[in-house]
Amino acid sequence: MSKNYIKYPIAFNKLTEKLVDLTDVTNENKTDLICLECKENFIAVLNHPTPHFKHKPNSKCKGNVESYIHWVAKETFKQITQIELPGIFKDNLTENQRKKLDDQVNQLIEQNIPKTLHLEFRRSLKKNLSDSGKFLIEKIDIEKEFKTPIGNVRIDIVTTINNQKLFIEPFYTSPIDVVKERKLALTNTPTLSINLLLFIYKFDYNYNLENLKNYLISKNSKSWIFNREKQIEKHIEKYLKYVKEEIEKKQDLINSHLSMLDRMSRLDDEVNLLEERIRPTQDEIREKRNEIRKLKNEMGISYFDY
Repeated sequence: MSKNYIKYPIAFNKLTEKLVDLTDVTNENKTDLICLECKENFIAVLNHPTPHFKHKPNSKCKGNVESYIHWVAKETFKQITQIELPGIFKDNLTENQRKKLDDQVNQLIEQNIPKTLHLEFRRSLKKNLSDSGKFLIEKIDIEKEFKTPIGNVRIDIVTTINNQKLFIEPFYTSPIDVVKERKLALTNTPTLSINLLLFIYKFDYNYNLENLKNYLISKNSKSWIFNREKQIEKHIEKYLKYVKEEIEKKQDLINSHLSMLDRMSRLDDEVNLLEERIRPTQDEIREKRNEIRKLKNEMGISYFDY
């Protein structure tokens, strides 16, 4: 697609080094607004059903919509001081971690919950190992490279939260590949991805800085790519403690259910005993009925005539 037909909603002010919305374009700053990909000036098209920035005719810019939303997102992050991190779910664990958790949860359920309550209890358990939460960003770096045994890895956004690094990788159409995932794991640094395509689906290209900033902050824009083994172990321990607490909370229900099961078992025993007692009588009745049926046949008497 020609750069002249792509409608960009945000520009970069080369003097202030800040992003600029269309509503913030003035006669004073309009000549300073550029595309950060090619450093060429943007033209602000304001008298239009969908106001936008665009490149000048015959632009040499090699960027595209994907590279544009990437640099806009990274620049927006420079203005963010607080971020909401999503909770950790079972899907975020490795296969071995999930198996370890499932085995221990199943063991607790088998040991403490009547079998008839297993399904109901499992459905009542929360699915997340940790809750989402808002955190202050103490430091942020853009486009930083880290060494790993299998090659360097470039991180789009490096944040520092609670004195610990957190990597953030925005993507548009191509999520992080397997090789980069391995490199990220070797850095032993928690990593999140942000789906920018979902943002575009929601707003098309009629968004502003506030829309994008709110999306980047929100937990709903993010997915965990990697978490430290020790951190996951702590979350698993906390989740098992939570399961034990849920079992304790339901102890009255469990006891009542066990009492009812015991009562049902005793009633079954009584019914079986009664059936044993009446079985000879039932057999005798059956024999008498068979004898009557034979006599009817010999006499030619139908059921209705009898």
